[in-house]
Amino acid sequence: MENVDPLTAATNEPSDPEDELNTYHEKVDAEEDNVKQEEWDTDAQDLFTTVDNPEKHILAMETYISYRVTTKTTRSCFDNSEYMTQRRYQDFVWLRTKLENDHPTHLIPPLPAKFVVKGMLDRFNAEFTKRRCMALHKFLSRLSEHPVLSFNENLKVFLTSKAHEFTAYRKQSDGIMSKVSGSVKSIATNTRVKERDPEFNEMLDYITDFSEKMGVLDRIGERLLLEKKELTTEMKEFGPTFSMWASGEDDTVSPIMTSISECLDLCTGAAEENAKRHELNFVPPLKEYILYSDAVKQVLKRRDGYQANYDRLVDEHQKRRNEKENLAEKRDKSYDELEKANGNLRADKDRWTEHKIQDLATLFADMAQSQITYHTECLSAWENILPTMQEPSAENQQ
Repeated sequence: MENVDPLTAATNEPSDPEDELNTYHEKVDAEEDNVKQEEWDTDAQDLFTTVDNPEKHILAMETYISYRVTTKTTRSCFDNSEYMTQRRYQDFVWLRTKLENDHPTHLIPPLPAKFVVKGMLDRFNAEFTKRRCMALHKFLSRLSEHPVLSFNENLKVFLTSKAHEFTAYRKQSDGIMSKVSGSVKSIATNTRVKERDPEFNEMLDYITDFSEKMGVLDRIGERLLLEKKELTTEMKEFGPTFSMWASGEDDTVSPIMTSISECLDLCTGAAEENAKRHELNFVPPLKEYILYSDAVKQVLKRRDGYQANYDRLVDEHQKRRNEKENLAEKRDKSYDELEKANGNLRADKDRWTEHKIQDLATLFADMAQSQITYHTECLSAWENILPTMQEPSAENQQ
């Protein structure tokens, strides 16, 4: 299934952007008003999701990977307390697109990139599948923690429906999506604002700078990973060299060569684990936050669309004084929508910042601990063989 960006899905029929915007937001407001205030309490999370157990399916026309999605909840709007479904990557793409259409001013967590990572040709590779599974788990976990997105009806269907029910629901809802995406498009494309609030200028500047820094770290991290893998490969050949050397030496030198070989084997194992930890724990978060930065920019763009609409109505209000009362009502409604967009963006930006600080602190602390563990293991290995290397020297002195 081709992933269609709702912000770029063009419509050929002429339409009134104001009417589309009003109709769309009446729908969004009606859905969000159904969420009870007490259910927005983030201190008592009552929806938990897990993505695991990737499974390869080989069919006549296609081959794909599905993932087990397990849901546990105490919410009364769910019929059961636990669900287990199978979903594939394109289902997650569909869910994110629906959430983006339903909540255009909320920050929707990013999905892992559709295509394989650089240097990996097989998208069914176990290593790639594992990394994608971890990223999909993170995506759903962030949704289940969100005070608004976690109550979205499409998310509920995604988590609870059986395969045939989900397929039928997707076909039905995709027809409605094209109409909604038109109004979202009209908002997103009209982003020329007179004067953006300084708060959101600073936010955009920060996100742009943060994205560039994450990009630099990502490139450095990829180079470090390559170097660590190359080092591991070289060390795997280094140890056996001393082992073969030992077989050709006398009893004085042979134990030393054997000890060095064993030491290098331990160092090789430590280096290999260090590379794996780097690949699984350091690289993915950097890539996620690069995608997260793009998501924040998209929400800022849609937020600008609301302001542009508000600015246009203010100008029109000034020009058409005879229709002041009617335009004032539209202007006030547009201002309320802008304030709502501002509030949603502020709340999600604060939540995103909190997650970012926690994730990056853990990321770099784990990296530091990984390096300490690696060098400690190597130091211990060399210290263990030092007495062996010193014995022949002591005997010669006697």
